[in-house]
Amino acid sequence: MHATTRTSPIDGPGTCARLLCGVMAALSMGASAWACPTDQEARSAGTVLTVQLPGQATQSLSITALAAMPQTTLTQRQTVASSGSGTTDRAVVYTGALLRDVLEKSGFATATDRGVRTNVVEAVATDGYRAVFSWGELFNSPLGEQAVVITAQNGRPLDIAAGPLALRSLADLRPGPRHVRNLCALIVRSH
Repeated sequence: MHATTRTSPIDGPGTCARLLCGVMAALSMGASAWACPTDQEARSAGTVLTVQLPGQATQSLSITALAAMPQTTLTQRQTVASSGSGTTDRAVVYTGALLRDVLEKSGFATATDRGVRTNVVEAVATDGYRAVFSWGELFNSPLGEQAVVITAQNGRPLDIAAGPLALRSLADLRPGPRHVRNLCALIVRSH
């Protein structure tokens, strides 16, 4: 079960500021130095995500640009089994922008544009891992409300192994295959 809360970037006293400072600290520790397999040239300082849309120049997004987008909080409830002690229930809280919001803010056509309905979105990690989403999943199904570009987990910026950005699709029956750690690019392909 997942609980969803949509908030603006300024909700909560200092929440966004704390998250932004934490992500900026991670970037200063070398996270921005990671190259993305899709990069044609070195990234400019502060770029954490690039978005490639058909027929358009590649866009570079900073953590500040992502923080300015409407923020979503998703809670994933997990039951963890361990030998000897039975099961333990835990909740993991993810915060970030919906994938479809990031795409729309980057200029991806809206649901009323019939020409984009066969497009797919490829999410790329710094290690080359890729996950794919269809237009229909993101813009015409409940999955679109639970595919999130994550900037924080349990109120803290992602650690160096997972971030500064990650992508999760919590509506999937098995969320692991489309969990992209160290998300660095979104590529929209037309078919």
